[in-house]
Amino acid sequence: KELGQMWQVDYSDIDNLRIEQMDTSKFLHDGFFDPTGRYFQIAANASNQMVVVDTQTRKHEATIDVDKLPHPGPGANWIDPKCGPVGGTTHLGVGKVTVWGNDPAGHKDQAWKVCYEVETDGPGVFIRTHPKSKYVWADQTKHPEPEVQQSVQVIDKATHEIVKTIRLTDKPGYAAVHMEFNNDGSEVWVSVWNRKDSKEPNGEIVVFDANTLEEKTRIKGLYAPTGKFNVHNRSNHVT
Repeated sequence: KELGQMWQVDYSDIDNLRIEQMDTSKFLHDGFFDPTGRYFQIAANASNQMVVVDTQTRKHEATIDVDKLPHPGPGANWIDPKCGPVGGTTHLGVGKVTVWGNDPAGHKDQAWKVCYEVETDGPGVFIRTHPKSKYVWADQTKHPEPEVQQSVQVIDKATHEIVKTIRLTDKPGYAAVHMEFNNDGSEVWVSVWNRKDSKEPNGEIVVFDANTLEEKTRIKGLYAPTGKFNVHNRSNHVT
């Protein structure tokens, strides 16, 4: 991370580990694979870049200049009508979602180049989507104003427009953070986290209908819920 190095470890022969070290950019933090599982896309937040590594050739594939302090969390991949397969990130330092092409085999001219950007109301920590969803969700947890940090924004994949801003709570000290889809992409789960008093069971997970964007239910009495990880989606690289 601090060295700006990517290490790829081949553990197929556990007694004779093979390690490739690649110099890239600083500081490496949070990454995700493209839909094929070949390319690893990771934020270099001190350099305002996304770094791409080809895990087959074991080489640094590309560097993409983005905005201040990129932070994709577990990331998001989807199909754009112009650029084809793309990946996206939120930023800790600015309210913006940056989207780049990530299909060098099928869309060479768009690969590892910024396809488009969407200005959001505030800087965020996580971005998520699902192959069956029309939308990309972004949180805004790093914004200082409660109204913004307590809201998530929903972006239409086809038009690149923010179609809805959803405020999850108006309680002082609370923030909305991290979205996760269920297996079939019909629901989105978002955490409501009490940043000032996380030792009490006062947090919630709000469940939304992923198509209508309407709230379905709330799971209450949780201790500081943040990340939520759907085992099926993660084990099958559904991003």
